Amino acid sequence: MIKRIGIFALVLFVGAAIGYGAGLFKSQSSNSGSGADINAGERKVAYWKAPMDPNFRSDKPGKSPMGMDLIPVYENEGADSGAQASSVLIDPSVVNNIGVRTATVEQGALRRPINTVGRIVYDEEKVANIHLRSSGWIERLAVRSEGEAIEKGDLLFDVYSPDLVNAQAEFLQTVRSGNATTINASKDRLRALYISEGQIRELEKTRHITQYVKVYAPISGVVTALNVADGQFFKPDTEIMALANLSTVWLMSDVFEADADQLRLGAPVKAQSKFEPGARLTGAIDYIYPDLDAVTRTIPVRTVLDNAATKLKPGMFMTVEIEGPERPDAAIIPLQALIRTGRQERVILALGEGRFQPAAVTSGVESDGKIEILSGLNPGEMVVVSGQFLIDSESSFAGATLRMQPAEHDHSEETTIPAPKKDSPDMLHEEGILESDHSSHAVEAPTEMSLVNGFGVIKTVKAPEKTITIEHDAIPEIGWPAMTMDFPVAGTVDLATIPTGERITFAMSQGEDQTFVIHSVEAIQ
Repeated sequence: MIKRIGIFALVLFVGAAIGYGAGLFKSQSSNSGSGADINAGERKVAYWKAPMDPNFRSDKPGKSPMGMDLIPVYENEGADSGAQASSVLIDPSVVNNIGVRTATVEQGALRRPINTVGRIVYDEEKVANIHLRSSGWIERLAVRSEGEAIEKGDLLFDVYSPDLVNAQAEFLQTVRSGNATTINASKDRLRALYISEGQIRELEKTRHITQYVKVYAPISGVVTALNVADGQFFKPDTEIMALANLSTVWLMSDVFEADADQLRLGAPVKAQSKFEPGARLTGAIDYIYPDLDAVTRTIPVRTVLDNAATKLKPGMFMTVEIEGPERPDAAIIPLQALIRTGRQERVILALGEGRFQPAAVTSGVESDGKIEILSGLNPGEMVVVSGQFLIDSESSFAGATLRMQPAEHDHSEETTIPAPKKDSPDMLHEEGILESDHSSHAVEAPTEMSLVNGFGVIKTVKAPEKTITIEHDAIPEIGWPAMTMDFPVAGTVDLATIPTGERITFAMSQGEDQTFVIHSVEAIQ
């Protein structure tokens, strides 16, 4: 009996223990899951940074040296599944404060106009040069100065020429002979010597030779050249005067050879002069000259302009816009969205929910404040058109690297932006502020006198100043990009043994004044 009671008590004890353990396990699991959910829903701030100076960091909120609110940087930034190494996350309130604006990438075709200058010249098809096909003397000029306006048929001058007198005498002889063939031949000779039809009829009627022959204007216009005076002797090769009709003029535009492939006959042309601001003259390319000016490297282009009101004067300069041919469809973005550097062109993509990412692109022509993108963007994507330089600076500071080729970018690439640890070199000093100065490179480094190693090339050695100039590679340990800068040298380094121009490895440390000092330099064999 006692044995049975003992067994029964043992079973009850074991059952109670199992029940208690199961309850305790369930409670712990419940508490653990609740804590995980709470932690998952919270975002822990790693540090705070200045919006316009990504090198300025603080371990608490506040104002930047420029008076702007500091931006929080979270520990899990960049850990999202859709994040890329080149993307940054900005708080929506900060996005609003710095005035970030976006635009949609459009699909379309641009026409790039050719902007140049031009000058008004005479219409060479309406210019008359007055030469007489004989020798003689100017008896009297009816035109006294260049620029004088004349009408067709106005008297220009009287001349005496023995050749003209003899031609009249021969004509009268043929008239007396009554031979129609010789009469017509004599008339043709008088016409070739610039004797007018009226004078020929008068000669035939009166049968009286005129000693002084009158020369009349063949066109209406202005006198552009006057090369003789009263009583002056002339020969057949003497240009007595030149006349030009100004009812139409030529606009001669100079187009640089880089735009030569954009030229085509009939292209619309708009011109504007300083004498009449706001008024535009329109025309079309009438002729493209086949030769290139070797001095100005430009191609002359001719446009015929109507000048019935004679407002356009030869010699005037005009601003000219020639419409270019329509180009194939491409991605179109506002011009201000494009960031141009010395080696690359890029834009900042707006990925939504405060995330932005730089993308390398290849640009084409510009027109009316827009630019075509030949590769790197797709229609429908969003690009930043205001504030993109701040975002681009931040993405560069975060160690972002463009992982796409200029031809296209891949939005599926994923990576994680590592968050700085509390005791990492990227955190602050005791005051909570980390400053960077490119002249002294005052950045947070390992503790005082701990050495930082780097690689580079010695450019110059300045013994009197005890400094050396190093073109060094990037130093990820302290967040430095590759650059060329001067360093002071510790007294233990022999400047005479430093190999100028050779590849070296060096060690340096940061002192209390935040300046890095070189402690050793060794050539790389």
